[in-house]
Parts: sequence; structure tokens; C-alpha cells
Amino acid sequence: MFWTPEQVESMLEVLNSSTDRTVIYKCLVKLRTDLVKDKNGIVLFRTAGGVHIMVRLITKLNEKIMEVVLSILGNCCTDEQACIEAVECKVIPPLVTILKTIPNPLIQCRACRMLGNIAKSKKASQYLNVHYAAIAPAICHIIESTSAVQTRIMAFRVCRFLLASSQFLKHFLMANGFQQLMRIFLAVMKNDEAPKEPVPDIEMSTLIGLKRNQHREKYFEEVARNLEGVRSDIFDHQMLKNATRNCDYALPKENDAAVELALEILKCLVLISAQQIGLKAWESITWNTSLASIVCFVKEDGDQRASALKILSNFCKDPFAFYMLSTADAIVAACEMLMAVNMAKPLSESESRHCINIILTLSTDACSRSKIRRCGALRKLVAMIRDSNSQSERSSLFHILYNFQYDNLSMELMLYEGLVPMLVRELNDYLTSDDEHHKRRRDERLQGGKKRKLTDPTTPETLSKFSKTHETLGSDFESPSSSPRSYRTTSPCSSRSMSPVCKDLLTNDDDDNYSPACSDDDEDEDDSTNNSNGDTRERRIAANRSQPSNVLDILKLIEEGSEPIDDPLSDKEDLEELSSDVPPKLAQFRNHACNTIDIIENLIYRITLMVNKRVELGKPETLDTLIRAIKLFGANNNFSNALTYILLESQFFANIIKHGVVHQLYQFTKIKEIRKDGFAFLETLTNVGESNYGKEELVRLLRCDDVISQQRAAISVAYIVKSHRLLYQFLYDGNALNMLFDMMLRKKTDDHYADEAADAVTSMARYTLGIVLPEAKPVESTAGICNQRASESAPLHANCDMRFLVGHGAEATSIGFNKQLLCETSEVFNKMLNSDFREGHHGEIQLQDYTASGLRYFLHLIVCQERHLTEPDYPALLQAFEMARVYIMPEMEVVLQQRLIQFLDSQNCLRLLEWALKNYHADLTETAISYYLCSSLPTQEKLQLFRAAEDSTYASEWFQLLNDSVFERCRGYVY
Repeated sequence: MFWTPEQVESMLEVLNSSTDRTVIYKCLVKLRTDLVKDKNGIVLFRTAGGVHIMVRLITKLNEKIMEVVLSILGNCCTDEQACIEAVECKVIPPLVTILKTIPNPLIQCRACRMLGNIAKSKKASQYLNVHYAAIAPAICHIIESTSAVQTRIMAFRVCRFLLASSQFLKHFLMANGFQQLMRIFLAVMKNDEAPKEPVPDIEMSTLIGLKRNQHREKYFEEVARNLEGVRSDIFDHQMLKNATRNCDYALPKENDAAVELALEILKCLVLISAQQIGLKAWESITWNTSLASIVCFVKEDGDQRASALKILSNFCKDPFAFYMLSTADAIVAACEMLMAVNMAKPLSESESRHCINIILTLSTDACSRSKIRRCGALRKLVAMIRDSNSQSERSSLFHILYNFQYDNLSMELMLYEGLVPMLVRELNDYLTSDDEHHKRRRDERLQGGKKRKLTDPTTPETLSKFSKTHETLGSDFESPSSSPRSYRTTSPCSSRSMSPVCKDLLTNDDDDNYSPACSDDDEDEDDSTNNSNGDTRERRIAANRSQPSNVLDILKLIEEGSEPIDDPLSDKEDLEELSSDVPPKLAQFRNHACNTIDIIENLIYRITLMVNKRVELGKPETLDTLIRAIKLFGANNNFSNALTYILLESQFFANIIKHGVVHQLYQFTKIKEIRKDGFAFLETLTNVGESNYGKEELVRLLRCDDVISQQRAAISVAYIVKSHRLLYQFLYDGNALNMLFDMMLRKKTDDHYADEAADAVTSMARYTLGIVLPEAKPVESTAGICNQRASESAPLHANCDMRFLVGHGAEATSIGFNKQLLCETSEVFNKMLNSDFREGHHGEIQLQDYTASGLRYFLHLIVCQERHLTEPDYPALLQAFEMARVYIMPEMEVVLQQRLIQFLDSQNCLRLLEWALKNYHADLTETAISYYLCSSLPTQEKLQLFRAAEDSTYASEWFQLLNDSVFERCRGYVY
């Protein structure tokens, strides 16, 4: 029927003026059936003023009229303008009154539908805020009291639109709405076709121990499963078979209304799970309901899989939901989804993220970790890290693996799957990448390290990190199998509720009061020997742990859903997946308080603590990355501890030598903040290198055919061998010293080990042989500093009555001086100038082997009474020293010798050596040779110093003196 505006107005006029209920009812039915059935009809009805009249009629006490009016208004409220007009006409108070007082299920259904349409409108829903305290109890009462499925569907639809508001949720929970929702959901989802377990015979169930005619292995599996039911970890999970999923709940079959109700409740749960519910609400449902009814949607072909995963993932952020999630086998369902292959509906990015979050939260429990391992998901998680291109996803996965650190079986499995290379690669990215995420994490770690350093009472200066080295090395290192082993954490069984893995380790990951019950470590070790030396180590490590980790993820509230109404006449609408909203990015999804670098750090450290060390730990990339981390973050952390255990493991010793790790460790000694730690690392290698196994490895490398290995071994000998007897054998019998000098003297630019050889010689001379430069003695008060600058033109004395001639022929230079002062200074000059010698007759002394600067410096010292110039010229200083010896001036000679030592540097060392060799001066020769060996010059300067000496006329003597100096030092301790 085609309606004109006049017809609508006429019909409305009848409704407005008639008092006959029958006429009113017939008119309402006519409008409802023929007019208010589509958008055009609703607009026509609204423009004719029908909404205002319907609001007035809603208060009629006749239920038949009320039902039709609510139906008309429900359809009208699908139009935005009509909906706003209805709330402006104050339709909400009478509507709430109807919900609270009318028990008729049909009227309740119409009223809930209308309220739902109002709540769906963004503008109109604002008028509902002040009525939440009345709406929530009314809706909850309808849900609880009615048995009509359609009424419940409409009631839950109202909740779905209003639960996005935290205020409505508060009143909803106060009215026990969550408890009623879960009760109805479980009743709808109950699977009556599920196979029921046979009731055990009372007489048999009373038997204790092995049942009659029961195989022992079957009995053990039964006991183990019972233990798992109480969430204990004192059995070997690996021996259990995979358990089947709980099939007590399923979506109803052949009952569309029940299915619609279940899906409507599921949408409400999406909204509820996005907010904090509180302990009281969880306590109300813990013992009477189960989240297994939600888990049953998580299956390969489930249409509501995304919503169910989102609900479970959101609940993971609530600590009070942990127990229910664990008992509902949510961990098994999430693992199955990640492991499923060839699914008709593959996991989306958001679904995969939800699965990871579920596993991340629940894996803090030891029993859940055993389920993950038994179902094979642990391999999948490791593979996901390897294949993932998302930094945030890898971080979440590393947090999951971190929870397995105490489970030896799981650790062995992850190591077999290649965990160490992945950790090293990830850590290297954090240390070297210019990516913004990596930079931010590096800065966070550095800032955290500074804060810990400021508040840490146990500093590297007060506790030596390697005080334990001498104690743990009490055993004889005859072979790799007898190398010092790392400490193994032992502790009693964990509690039956949760295993405190993720939070406790970062605060004190060596706490001996904890050991997860499913560590599955059957090896017995006597830890009593480790108690004394463990105390210091525990305090030092415990004081420098990162901040506690919070594995509970915080999800953003889901976006507000909009649901179009296709058929305004029907009292039900098409269901829409609320979980189809665009998921937040993974970086926002996972907001862990613990830095991923801390997670990687502690995982690597735990791996090094295991009895069976993985070969990957001794590979160059692992060692390089750990050294790079220590340089960046300092040595007061678990990177340092992990490196220590690797260095202590003799099976890695050869790789460490061949890769040149020793030289990298020596570079620590050049950094002020980690200088002591660098020496401690070298001390650790000294203990391994001087063991029987270490000595054999060094000898083998020195005698092998590989030149590079020989050179690396020679360099390592100089660094780490502290025993003079062993050092003598390696340097001379093993030809290590000649190899070191050859590497330093080689002028080829393609030589890569000259720098290492130079540092190794310096380290050996300074810290092993004890070669030091003689310290310049403090000068007497008569030999102070003269601020006067030497001038080539200024006379040296006011009364110059004699002169010196320096040089030959036309290039000779004349320098005047006072005869009396010269004679008073030296008896040799006195006899020369006051006798029948030529110098006495002519008043002139010829010095052809000296320079003018040297002579003027010498005479300046006489005039100034041995007060030295502030900036002496070293060649002039050396010539003045020689003249003091020639003219027998012992006091000046002593002072000048001290000056020669004081101003000795890389530019003058060769000059001093050549002069000392030429003039047979033993003390200065020893000083120069000591400078070559032990001076802490920059590496390139030291190489230039050696290579300059190689070109000297005294090269052979110099080289022999170097060898003799090292030989005498070693021999002095050997014999």
C-alpha cells in the first residue's frame, strides 16, 4: 500500500483523539504492518509527527497496545533522526520502567530491541548515561528471569552496545550480570553428545596404588595425569601422551535461536574482556563456570575463532582470570592454532597475535609449559622467531621462551632447534642496528644501567667478579670433560598455583629458593661446595638485575562497532563479528615492562649455566656479540657472566684462541669503566690456558701447519700465560717470541695481526714479566725549572772572555762564554784553559761533534746552576748529557740522565738507544729496551717504533737485546 502524508496524518489524528483501545490497536497494527516497515516509511512517519504520539502511547497500560507501540518505535529508532527525536521526547524513563515492571516476555523483547537501537546511535546513546544505574539491573533481571530465547537475545544485544562504557560495566557487574551471562552461556553451549566417562566402581576406587590387572606404565600415566590436574610439576611430562581437547562444550546444532543467543553472548564477552573486571566478579564465576565454552570456538574451521581468541587474549591481561584460562586448556587451543597447517581459513595477523599473547601469559605456569612442549608448539615458536619479520612479534616470542629457562628438557629442545644463533642474531641487531626500535631499546637499557649503577652498593671496585675463578678452578683440567663447570640452580618444588618464572628471574635470577617443578633434571650434583663462593656471586649478580618483568599484556579497548539494520521490521538483526575490527599493531599489543635485551641477556646466561654446553656458544659470532654488548652496557650484568662461563669451558678454548678473542678482551683494559673486568676475563683464560688441557691446545696450535693459528696462539701466549716457566717454554721452545716480533716487524700492509702482536708484547712485558720504565727521580732544589727560553742570538754571559767553536769550516758557529765560570764548574775545563794547551793560549775550545743547540743548552745549565728549560730539545739534552760525562760533571750527569728518562717518548727512543749502544751506557740501554717492550703507546705508534728500529744500523743488536731482556726475565724466575 502506498501511503500519502495526508493518510499518515489522518491515521495519527485518530490515534491522538480516540479513546477506544480497539481502534487504537487496529490503527497501530496498520501502521506497523504497512507503513513503518522500511526507511521511506519511517521517514514519512517521523515527518508526520508520529514519534511524539508513539512516546505518549507507550505509557498505555494495555499490553497489546504497548507491544505494538514498542515495535513501531523500535523500527523508528533505526533512523538516526527518529531516534534522536524519541529520546528528546523523554522516551527513556518509561522504557526503563517497562523493563523493570512488565514481566511479559514479548514486551520485554520489544523494549530491549528498542533500547538496543537507541544505544547503537552515537548521539542518542548519550542520553542513556544517567540511566545506567537503572538499566543494568533491569536488563540483568530480564536475563535471569525470562526463559524466552528471543528476549534474552535482545537483552544481550542491549548489553553489547552499552558494555563499551566502563560506567555501565560497573553497574552490570554489580547486578551479577557477568555471572548470569556465563551461566547462560555454559547452558547453551553444553554438549549433550559428549562422551561421558564411566563412573568408577566404588570398591575399585577405594583401592590405593596399582589397580587390579592394570599395567604399571598405564598406572604411572594415570597418576601423572592426576598430578597434572592439580597443576604440579614433579613428574616427567615428556612421558605423557598428548591429551585431547575438552569436548564438553560445542555450538548447538539444529537450533538457530540458541546459536544466535550464543553468538550474541560471545560479542558481549568481547567487550567485557577488553576492560578490567575485578577480583569479585571472577570469584563469582570461578567455581561454577568455565572458560572452556569460549575455548571450544577456537578450532581450524570455526567461524567465531577470531572473537574467541580475542576474548581469551583480553582476559590474559587480568591476573584473576589466570586460573580459569589454565583449567580451560586455552594454552592447548592456542598452540593447536599456531601449529595447524593447510587450514581452509588460515590465521590472520591478529589471530596469530592473540595466540602468542595467550601462550605468553599462561606459560608462566609450569604445567602450561609442559603442555606447550608435549604438543610440539615449542618447536613452532622457535621457528616463528626464525621466520618472523616483525620485531614486536619476535620480542613476544622471546618472552615466551624466557619462561622456559628453568625447564631443562625444554631448553635442550630449543637449543637443538637453534636457539643460540637466534639469540645472538637478535642481540646483534639490538646492538648495531640504526632502526628506531633498536635505538630506543638500547637507550632504555643504558639508562636503566646508569640508575642501577647509582644505587648499587656492590660495585666492581668492592667485589672482584672473578674471585670465584680461583675457587672453582680447584679441579684439575686434564681434559675438556674435567673443565670447570658452571653453577646449577637448585631449589624446591614450585607451588601448585603458579611457577614464578617470568618475574623472579629478572630481580634475582640466581635465587636458590626457586626451581620450577618441571625442570626434569634428574642429574644430582653436590652443590655444597658452591655455597661459600656462591654467596659473593649471588650478591653481585642479584644487585644488578633488570626491573621485574610484567608478562600480562594490556590491550586497547576495541573500536566501537556499528551494526546496520537490514530489516527494520524483524525483531532480530544480522550478527556481526565484533572481532573483525582492525587489530592494534603488535607493538601496542605487547607492552612489556621488561626490555627485550634483558630477556635475551638472561636466556644466554641460562644457556651457559647448563651442564651440556652447546657448540654454538663458542662460535666467533657469539663471542663477538657478547663482547660488543659488554662494551656498550658494561660488565656488571649477565652478558659478562655468560662470557665468563664460556671462557671457563675448556672445549671452547681452541676456538677462543684461533678467533682472537683474547685480544678483544685485552681491549677492555683500555676502557676505564671495565678495566678491572678486562683483567678478570684474561685471568679466567689464564687458569684454563695453564691447565694441562690448555697447555696441550697451545702447543698443538703453535706446531700446526696453519700459519694463522700459529700466530693467534703466539699472541694468546703473550696475553694469558703468567707462569714464567711455561712462558719460557712457549716463547723459546715454541718459537712464540720470534713469531710475535716477526708480526710486528713485517711491513706488509695486508698483515692483520701486527696490532694484536704489539698489544700482546706490551701486555706480556708489563703484566707478566714486570718490565717497567725507571721513574725519573725528583730533582733537587738547585735543579729547578728555568722559564727563560733559549735564544740563539742572546749571549749566555755578560762577560764572555772565551768562546766555543762548533762545526766545521765555514759552517762553524762561535758561542762566547765566561772563562772563570767555566773553570769553576769543571776541573777539565780548568786544566784546558789554564795550562799550556792550545785552548789556554787561544781562549777557544773546538767541539766539532756537537751542535750549537746542544752546546748552548749545556752552557745554559752552567749559568742557571742546573735549572732546566721548560721545553728542552731532546737531541740537545742528549748532547748536554754526553758533555757532562766527557768533562766529568757528575752532578749534572745525574740530573740530565733523569731528564732523559723523563722526556723519553716514541720519537726519541731510537735516538737514545743508538747513543747508549754507541757509548756503552748500560742503564740507558736498558731503559730504551724497556721502553720498546712495556711502553703503553697507541698500537700504531708502537709498530712505527719497532719498524724504525728495524732500519737502524744497530738493528741486530737491538733485536738481540729484546730477546735477551725477555729471556733474562723468564730465566730469573725459572732457575
